Amino acid sequence: MKPMMNMNDIQKIRLRSPRASLGGYVLLPRLIDKVRLLAERQLPQDYWSNVLKAGNTLDGRFLTYAGVDAEGLRQAILSSQTDEDVLVWIQTHAKPTTAEDNRAWAEQLAAYRPDESVVEYRKRMYPELASIIDIALLSVFDLIDLDEGRLSLNQLRKSSVD
Repeated sequence: MKPMMNMNDIQKIRLRSPRASLGGYVLLPRLIDKVRLLAERQLPQDYWSNVLKAGNTLDGRFLTYAGVDAEGLRQAILSSQTDEDVLVWIQTHAKPTTAEDNRAWAEQLAAYRPDESVVEYRKRMYPELASIIDIALLSVFDLIDLDEGRLSLNQLRKSSVD
């Protein structure tokens, strides 16, 4: 089973939270990190298969929402010196959205909770976590931030009580 990553692992790979946004686009800073780290061969192998993968992955959801091509975005990221350069590319090539559209989409992603088949998968992947907390209540953002050490169980428990 895949163990939760420890804080040393996340500090080594320098991935931003999926909650981070750039120009109102949630996930974009993380996508930038993943593409750059993969090109530098510093991204852990567990992440490779989902980098800019179409479909129901977070990367795929971003591609669909923004209406951009995975390879085009990859090239834009690798040829850009800064995050702001990538944002300019996104603003030029993505389908038009408003700040409110971006905010609503971010809220929709954060509010999503898995169906039973995904809950069962999570229980198999994170048995220790599932024995401590109701894993069905975790957003995908919570799970990633827990896995990568940006969020502790104590923080999660405190926020669910508030």
